[in-house]
Amino acid sequence: MSKKFLALLCTFSILFTACASKNAENKETKVEQKEQKDTQTHDVVDHTGNTIKVPNKIQRVVIDQIPILSTYMSYFKGKTPYIVGYAGAFKETIEKTVLKDISPELLKANETVKGQSDLNIEEIVKLKPDVIFYNANNKKHAEELKKTGIPMIGFATIGHETPADSLLRYKQWLTLLEDVFNEKGKMKELFESGDKIVSDVKERIKKVPEDKRPSALILFKYIKGVPQVAGMGTFGDFWLKNLGVKNVAGETKGFSQTNFEEIYKWNPEILFLNGPGLLKMNTKDVLENKVEGADFSKIKAVKDKKVFDTKLGMWNWFTPNPDAPLVFAYLASKTYPEAFKDYPLKDIIKEHYKKFYNFELKDKDIEEMLNY
Repeated sequence: MSKKFLALLCTFSILFTACASKNAENKETKVEQKEQKDTQTHDVVDHTGNTIKVPNKIQRVVIDQIPILSTYMSYFKGKTPYIVGYAGAFKETIEKTVLKDISPELLKANETVKGQSDLNIEEIVKLKPDVIFYNANNKKHAEELKKTGIPMIGFATIGHETPADSLLRYKQWLTLLEDVFNEKGKMKELFESGDKIVSDVKERIKKVPEDKRPSALILFKYIKGVPQVAGMGTFGDFWLKNLGVKNVAGETKGFSQTNFEEIYKWNPEILFLNGPGLLKMNTKDVLENKVEGADFSKIKAVKDKKVFDTKLGMWNWFTPNPDAPLVFAYLASKTYPEAFKDYPLKDIIKEHYKKFYNFELKDKDIEEMLNY
């Protein structure tokens, strides 16, 4: 073997070793950078106005009180990763809606408490969440959750400085999720699609003469014989404002308790029921006057069979949810059947679910949603 060949071989060997060493060094640097990024935080300003340091890598989420499960699902296009715990009352409702089919993994999450408004700090801490989502308006819960030292993000419901309008609030919730998961602009296409639906519906409503617009009432809850209605400042009040109808309970404030004598005086021409999340009755129960301790038969809306309910929203349509534009179209089509007689509501719902939730709705699913 010549000295020249040996020298060349040595040179190649040195170069190869150097390259291998450099590659290994680069790999180590990338791993270190990834680990560093995973352990870093970013600032999020929530709906309370607080600035919270949130982990860049979120793998465990607990939800306290806020009915955000369907909104969360839409953020992840039909999936609900990272959720490890929430109230059992939500789970009971999910089992009655299409959300159980879109995201069955939700039913496997732990129950931190039974009732939506209950709080069990010990159970939450056991789940070792990276972040907690809670109702920004619940100061009592906020004080208790703060003691855990776990980053907590407040989502606005009613009582916030911005209007309790579901057509705005669902976008605010999704935008805050963009901030939490550090993915600005992720919901842009969903927002644009929703805005188009809302704009089309409003154009049709504009053409309805004022004297052809009915009065309406939203029954929010019914507990032990006492009706609770959607008064001034509630999500329901804003739904009716968007529909351009008179809220017969509009002079009451908030979620107002009332009685049937008062409802008979109001005598609404349309009665909307609050969906499966908070109201344990449906359209058939009311029309057939089968609700224990209640007599709905004297109300004009019931006499005219203008009582409506829907499972759109996947918890209930009343609160902020990613179906909000679809809910608006549904409510408008029931309020103004003549103006919406050629409106392709079912097709629009199907397309929305397929495109944004990655879920193929069957005809029977839609029928069950719209005739609850």
